[in-house]
Amino acid sequence: MNTPIIFNLSIGGKKPHSSTQKICPFCHPETLTNILDKKDDIIWLMNKFPVFEGTYPTVIVETSDHNAELTTYSKEKLHEVISFGLERWEKMERDKRFKSVLYFRNYGPGSGGSQRHPHSQIIGLDTYDYKDNIDRENFLGPIVHEDQDCYATVSDYPISGMGEMNVTLKKDASPEKFADTIQTLARYVLNDFPLPCTSYNIFFYHFKHIRAKIFPRYTASPLYMGYHITHVMDHESQKRMLEKLHTGTYFGE
Repeated sequence: MNTPIIFNLSIGGKKPHSSTQKICPFCHPETLTNILDKKDDIIWLMNKFPVFEGTYPTVIVETSDHNAELTTYSKEKLHEVISFGLERWEKMERDKRFKSVLYFRNYGPGSGGSQRHPHSQIIGLDTYDYKDNIDRENFLGPIVHEDQDCYATVSDYPISGMGEMNVTLKKDASPEKFADTIQTLARYVLNDFPLPCTSYNIFFYHFKHIRAKIFPRYTASPLYMGYHITHVMDHESQKRMLEKLHTGTYFGE
């Protein structure tokens, strides 16, 4: 059985939300505090609202452009953001204070995020190893793309939802193609996923290799919510999905 993590409601209730706030805090870097590192307009800092107990929560403000989004980043910006995040994530993984370290980003109203401004999070967990909840099978499935640095699959055994897609960085490979593939799959989710989708999550894992999982976010299945039963799409729908991903719009020549 998965061990729950404690969410502090008294802190969570004070978090600002893009839907209600008048001023975006990430649009005013001069007001940000507890900054850990910077590169160009990327800022890594402590999260002012540590809602999860037993953690070391940090935020990466990815850009000064409030209306930007990972799927629309230029290649140069995309590579800078992903490389910055991977380096800081791996730095925290080497810190003996943490049993494991989470790295993820949210986009869209259904993603569970509170801020529209492009950002990601790195959270050190004092006593919790997220890998206890993950199996190798969660990343297996039909290959939709492969190059010299990474490969992408559609999950046959998803962690939670239909249409999960994975990108695995090969050993000693460059993270640039890894970032490109993540961006392409996120763009597919927003534009051509079989169910209309306006939100996604990207989660990173250090599970033998560095991996990313792109989650289309839509209303959760009652089977998953009530019984933790995951589901995958039917064969014909998956076939059409793979065919679309292999077109020139995404991974085709």
